[in-house]
Amino acid sequence: MQKKISELQSAELKLRALLNKRDEINEQAFALRSERDSLNEKKRELQQRLREVRDKRDALVAQMRVHKVKRDELQKKAKELIAYKKGTRGRPLGDLKGEIRAASADAKMLELQQQTVPMSLPKERDLLEKIKAKLTEVDRLKKLLAEEEKVQKEVRGVDQNIDTLFKFADKEHELVVKFSEESQKHHDENNAIMKDIAALAAAADKKHEDFIKLKEDADAVHQKAQDLRGKVIEIKGEKRADRQAEREAIRTVNLATRKALDDKDKKDKAAEDALQTLLKKGKVQIR
Repeated sequence: MQKKISELQSAELKLRALLNKRDEINEQAFALRSERDSLNEKKRELQQRLREVRDKRDALVAQMRVHKVKRDELQKKAKELIAYKKGTRGRPLGDLKGEIRAASADAKMLELQQQTVPMSLPKERDLLEKIKAKLTEVDRLKKLLAEEEKVQKEVRGVDQNIDTLFKFADKEHELVVKFSEESQKHHDENNAIMKDIAALAAAADKKHEDFIKLKEDADAVHQKAQDLRGKVIEIKGEKRADRQAEREAIRTVNLATRKALDDKDKKDKAAEDALQTLLKKGKVQIR
């Protein structure tokens, strides 16, 4: 009986130790789970920040592209005007005016000669043809001068337009640079956040792996405790059976003793048998 008690106490101590170990491991697992969840929450916050940064970056890039298109269009128009200006370059106006003055002077000299110098009719007709030719040349040169002056005026307007276009193009370029630099800052922040998210994800995954391992360990200890609990229940069942057997034996001895009271020999023998039985069981009871 003492052996059973000792075995039960040992099993119960081992069971309590296993349950304590299981609870300790579960506490460690729950702590890891909490740390994992905290890391995942930080990761979600960074992911939200990442979306905001990306939206700002993309909006800045879109604005930059709009101004870049405007800048390129303005520069293209300015270059087209430059090409037009080069294509409309003619003779200097001073040369044309000199030629007109010279041709007009020649015509006047011929007219004066025709008016003052006696000559034959054929010579006069020839002189009149020369005068007519000079006057025609003067008219042609004057028309050419008018066209050149018009072109020069247009060219001056073109120069102003070219300057204006380049000024607008420069302003658009400044905006392109501004939005490009701002979008680059957000892009750099985007990359930094992505690295932080990757680090948090790796740390959270490691915490999760450790959590799973501890839960498996706790489950293994729990299973051992369950097995030992079955053994404790079995030992307690055996103890109950032993106590029941003892009570039955004592009851049997008491009945036999009462029946043998009238017979001294039987009484003595019954007492002896009862004593031996009780000595074997470790208990003595006389009623």
